[in-house]
Amino acid sequence: MEKLGVGQRRGYVRALTDLQLAVGDGVTIGIREDLVLGSALRVYLLPLLGLFAGAMLAEWLALDESFVILAGLSGFFAAWWLVRWRSRRHEHDPGCQPVVLRAELVMRGEPLRRIDLH
Repeated sequence: MEKLGVGQRRGYVRALTDLQLAVGDGVTIGIREDLVLGSALRVYLLPLLGLFAGAMLAEWLALDESFVILAGLSGFFAAWWLVRWRSRRHEHDPGCQPVVLRAELVMRGEPLRRIDLH
């Protein structure tokens, strides 16, 4: 997290592991590439497509410009709500969770011990 510029702020991420970890243990987490790509497409592309689809439908129906804008915004928010609903539905799915790839365990009175899992 320090490399990302977070500094002293602590961020909490739920990640799957079989290790007994404690607060303060350094970990490296990983997320499947297909999940990252699919999520990015859903989060960025779907609302944009909803915006265009709503506006184009209203334009095709020859509605007034204010209705075209309203239909575009409605399509955007409908697609955004769909993305949010799907995200919440899969929030506890183990196949969609980050996993601990490497842990640096802090033992009292002992030097740092590194464990590579993958």
